[in-house]
Order: sequence, then C-alpha cells, then structure tokens
Amino acid sequence: MAYMTAVAPVPWWPPPPELAHAGLLVASSPAGYPEPQTLPFLFAPLPPPPPAGCPLLPPPAPIVIQLQPHPSLLAEVDHRRSSSLVQFLKDEGAVLSPEDENKREKVIRELKKAHGPESDIDLLCLGPCIATLQYHFFVVLRQILQGRPEVSEVHTVEKAKVPLMRFRFTGIAVDLTYAQLPVIDALKAINTFSPQLLQKIDTRSWRSLSGVRVNEQIVQLVPNAEKFQTLLRCIKLWARKRGLHCHYLGFFAGIHLAILAAYVCRKFPDASVSGLFAVFFQTFAHWPWQVPDPLRHDFQWSWLFEPFPYDQKYQQFLRIALRAPTIAELGDWAGWVKSRFRFLILKLERAGIECDPCPSEEVDHTDNDPNVVFYWGLIPKRIIQVDTSSLKGDFMEDLTNDVYGTVKCTHSDVTISVVGLPQLPKSMCSRVYPPAVHAALYDGLRGHR
Repeated sequence: MAYMTAVAPVPWWPPPPELAHAGLLVASSPAGYPEPQTLPFLFAPLPPPPPAGCPLLPPPAPIVIQLQPHPSLLAEVDHRRSSSLVQFLKDEGAVLSPEDENKREKVIRELKKAHGPESDIDLLCLGPCIATLQYHFFVVLRQILQGRPEVSEVHTVEKAKVPLMRFRFTGIAVDLTYAQLPVIDALKAINTFSPQLLQKIDTRSWRSLSGVRVNEQIVQLVPNAEKFQTLLRCIKLWARKRGLHCHYLGFFAGIHLAILAAYVCRKFPDASVSGLFAVFFQTFAHWPWQVPDPLRHDFQWSWLFEPFPYDQKYQQFLRIALRAPTIAELGDWAGWVKSRFRFLILKLERAGIECDPCPSEEVDHTDNDPNVVFYWGLIPKRIIQVDTSSLKGDFMEDLTNDVYGTVKCTHSDVTISVVGLPQLPKSMCSRVYPPAVHAALYDGLRGHR
C-alpha cells in the first residue's frame, strides 16, 4: 500500500501556498535570495496500525523527497561562487596586476633585443642552422645575457630532455629554450607549425618547439580563452599549495594541467569558472571521494587551497641537501640534481621505501655555503630503515654518468639523511588544517599521479 504519492520537484523558494499552509515546509526568507542552506525535505506519514491478529512488521523506510532550488537561485549562487574564486586568486597573487603585465611585456621586448623557470615566463629562442646549441646558445648568448644589468642568477640545464637557460630579468624568472632550424634565416621560418620544418630538426629542437605549438593549439581550441586561463590559474595554485606541481617529482607539469583544463572547458563550454573547477576534480580524481554540497553557505575557497600538512601526515623525512660555493654554481647544481630526482625515487621504490616528495625548496641557515634543502615524507607502512650512505653512492653515479655531471660535482655536494619532526623547518609545520573531505580528495589524487 502506498502511503505517499510521487511529488514533482518544486522551487525551493517561495514555497507553494499549500505546503506553507500545511506546515510541511519550514524556512525563512530574508530580503532577496536566501543564503544557501540545507535543502528541506518531506517525510512520508507513518503507516496505520495492522489489523488485530496480524503479525507486526517493521515499518517501511521513510520516503525522502528533496526539493530542488529554483534555477535562478542556482545561477545567482554560481555567479557569486565564480566571483569569489577570482577574487581569491587575486588575493593569493595568482592573477597579475596591470603593472605586472606591463613589466612582463617589457621583459619580453628587452629579451628580443638580445638577439634573440617554476618559471613565470617561458621563452623560445629560434636560431639558424649555423647557430649551435652548445656554443652559440649556452656560451655566446649566456655571455650576452650576463652582460646585461637587468639579468641575474643565470644558470644552464644542458643535459635535460629540453635544454634551457634559467635566469631572472628585472626580478622575473625566465626559462629560455632553444630550437635550431634547418634554415639560414630563422626569421623567415618563424611558422612553428610547418610540417616540412618539423621533419628536418633534431630531437631537442623538436621538444622545444612542441611546447609552443601545443600552447598555441590549446588557446585556439578552447571555447573561451579567459575562462580557460582562470581555470588553469586555479588548478596551478591548488597544485602548488598541495605539493603536487613539480614534474621532476612525478607530478603533472604545467602543460599537462593545461591539457586537462582545456578538456574540461571544451566538454562544458557554457559552464562558469567555479563550475569548471568542480568538474575538473569530478572528472580526473578517478576514485570515490565525497565533495561538499556546493550550496553550503559556510564553504570557503581557502579550504581547498590550504597547504598540505606534511608534519601531520609523516613522522620521518628524507632530507636532501645541495651545497655549492656560490649562488650561481648552486643554481646550476640544483637544476642538474632535480632533473635526476626521478632516479632517486625509483631507487627508493625498488628498496621497498615509499615517499611523498615535498616540492618546496628550503634553506639551511646554519650552513654558511649557498644551499637548498628538500624534504620527502617517508610513508609509514612499516618500520623504515634507510641506508643513506649507499643510497647517496648510487645516486651520485646517476649524477656523474657523463662529463657534464662530473664537472658539476667538482665543487658541489649532496647529502642525504633521515630526520624526524623536530628537524623539520617551521615553514613546513602547519597550523590550520583542511577538512577531512579535502584531505580525502588530496590523498586520492596523489595516489593517481
């Protein structure tokens, strides 16, 4: 016997007169739209008592009917969520001010006059067939840049899959890559999409060109470039806050996040920024995690971007300290070692040691030499015994497997040790912790990196 007939969804506010009169809907409405709150619902009435002599049966479960918010209210809430998200990005410094944009454009214009990093600006230098990577780019162009008063902290990463120079120009970090074109005049062959050109260049130049080509194609494919850029800023800020942003530690690089963001933008071309951000996690998390009700009035964007509490998650850490005689040498040394971190992670995994690398770069102020220190959380699945001496020896073989690495190691050093929480820098000690929902989301994404 049915005790309640089906009821179609009705607007959340204002309530139908018959429901309000019957006392089935209890809610108050301030002026204008109400603040998002838990949606009201109806319960089925209790069944009548059974006839005399019939066995007692457990009552059926109550039928819950949730009333749907009015579409105009949902649109208003979504608009406010998007506006607050954009404002949060500005407060966190993830959106450039007009002054910063002008400064960046000036840097690019000045770099073009030099004949022709986590970087703020990625640049590609195109050269003719007579200009080689090893000499004209890493020697001649480097000397030109070092002679400019605006340029500082120049160092090279020559043996990476995509060789580059990394420096600061008027304080802005720059990653400069090089592609050698099979032509005499590089300016006339500036079209990086030419199939005939791509068939004739070497592997390193092809990789350098690929970044530019992919970025240009993404911008052309997304339905709304402004929404795409805002979504990508959100994702990058979240990844940086949660320690998920360094490709040399096994996480996605910026280009990978851009491709995922573009996919979401193309799949939902009419969605708002906050809607796209939510869909991003729902699409790519790939595991059962619970999400807040987006209509909760007490939800704060800062919860999602809260830095990951490494000191609450792990008790022991692998400490990797890099030292060099000068700041310039440290830059080259750190770039080389980071490009080889993947070998160190593989060695730990083969030894049955799982780690959670923190991408943050710390400084040991008790050491007089220029240094940078990394802390990797050791996952406590069992008692961890790490032979740091043999681990360093094996890792040094990866660092000195060619002449370039041997030269870098001449005056620089790396030390590996295991430390506990008391030795952790204060900057890695958390004070405010995200909700359990956020921690679950984080753990799921880290498990699928």
